[in-house]
Amino acid sequence: MEIDFEKSYFKQLGRIRDRLETEYYERETLIRCALVSMIAGENMLLIGPPGTAKSSVLERMFQSFREVNIFKWSMNYDTTPEEILGPYEEGLYTKGQLKRKTSGKLPEAHMAILDEILRAKGETLNSLLDVINERTMLQMSERIKLPLISLFGATNELHNDEQNNALYDRFLIRIKVGYVQFPDALKSMITSKHISDDNVDSISLSDLNKLRMNSESVEIPDEIIDSIVSIRIQLFKAKIYPSDRRLKASLKLLKASALLEGRQVVRKSDLTILNFVFWNNPVDEDKVSRILSHYLR
Repeated sequence: MEIDFEKSYFKQLGRIRDRLETEYYERETLIRCALVSMIAGENMLLIGPPGTAKSSVLERMFQSFREVNIFKWSMNYDTTPEEILGPYEEGLYTKGQLKRKTSGKLPEAHMAILDEILRAKGETLNSLLDVINERTMLQMSERIKLPLISLFGATNELHNDEQNNALYDRFLIRIKVGYVQFPDALKSMITSKHISDDNVDSISLSDLNKLRMNSESVEIPDEIIDSIVSIRIQLFKAKIYPSDRRLKASLKLLKASALLEGRQVVRKSDLTILNFVFWNNPVDEDKVSRILSHYLR
């Protein structure tokens, strides 16, 4: 199917991206990865110290989407499933039937930000796995489909906790966010004023879904598939082991990356997004980057 890049929502998407990159300094990669995640319908983890605008960028981005339900919560070690998914209805609970009151909670959200998500434990952790991986939850013994498009987790640091490995693996994109570094950007950041929200571009939920459908029509040439296979071989030689599931899901990101740049065909330049996909341990990030750089030249 031929993609019509003259549609208004493509132009609005470009203007939204430009505005965010103007408002947030040295956050171009974060903004691009977040938009790719939304188009691909995948999850993203932001790793960085407090005060680096991890959540702020996302909240500002979400303001550009109309009719989209947003859920945000700050996690801690004592966070319960009820705080995230909603409490059970008491009348049904006493009769042995379990139905959650989900109004304003994660099950009704299209987008979500869970701060310090890797602190989830026990039952909370298990309930999140179903929601994040399957986009479903149990209501009255029936598994219902949730409208969640993308979930964004944020953490100040990665915890060396095997209990969180399954949750950590559910984030296809993982990106490290640091403090603003360059002097010109620092000067602009501390002297900039709030930009009015009047007359800003926005995209409806319907248009966002159209963008997502369009990404499915993006073509991936055989040479790109061959490159990914070669990259996987090189990663294994370097003792870096992205899973088969992660490798296959990365194709959705490549398609979304091409669409974001106004293309119907994936190019080698789109492989750049894989810098944030193929490492599990942050110490391997440079190795992944070196391997990918060979294919990006």
